[in-house]
Amino acid sequence: MRSRSFRAGLLVLAAFAAPAIAQVVVPTGAAFSLGGGSIDLGNTSLQVGGSFAVGGGSVQNADSVSILSGGNLDGGSGALTLFGDWSNAGIFSGGTGTVNFVDGGITQSNVSGNSTFDNVSFVSANGKNYVFAVGSTQSVSGLLTIQGSAAQGIQFKSAAAGQVANINLLAGGSQNIQYVGVSDVHATGQHLAANQTNDGGTGNATGWFGSAASNTVPTPALPGFGLLLLALLIAGFASFALPTSRQQG
Repeated sequence: MRSRSFRAGLLVLAAFAAPAIAQVVVPTGAAFSLGGGSIDLGNTSLQVGGSFAVGGGSVQNADSVSILSGGNLDGGSGALTLFGDWSNAGIFSGGTGTVNFVDGGITQSNVSGNSTFDNVSFVSANGKNYVFAVGSTQSVSGLLTIQGSAAQGIQFKSAAAGQVANINLLAGGSQNIQYVGVSDVHATGQHLAANQTNDGGTGNATGWFGSAASNTVPTPALPGFGLLLLALLIAGFASFALPTSRQQG
């Protein structure tokens, strides 16, 4: 295993020595761990076909992150920051770490595959589009942060209009959400952005905005009407049950 980790380490270092390389690859069968260290990917992409452990460290300035089938990305307790796409066809273990999606000179980031994050943030001052694959679910067990700006709300969209993607803030999780527009993305766990409005989205935003209580259908029972109905039923039953009296001559 040490030799595999060493090979992956050489691969990552080689990428920094040659900026023209388009991505950093941890190949199938290789393993790489940051421990408590950090790496700056210099706007290149990270592709994980083997095993990559963030540990207590950090990955900075990543373009896109791809977890291939059979790949394993372990977030540990560290932080991973990217501005491009997130693709998960393998295994992502969120640990207690944080994944930060940020602005980076592009107007759209695509998110595909099903991932469970502990803490995840989507932050944009420019109204960036985050486009989620149809049918995919991004779950959050810790803190979900979505921060647009008053000038331009950050946009959450499905990859196909009218078809749904999902965000699931699990029980026990928390949220910090402001200035977001939602189009064809449902909140399937906790209600999101309660008492806010859809800032630039086209709708089909089940589980977002308004009041969480407004999504609960009230039981159609009126206490006063129920009591009146009960009284009428009792009176009718009593009238039916009592025998008719006869006058004696």
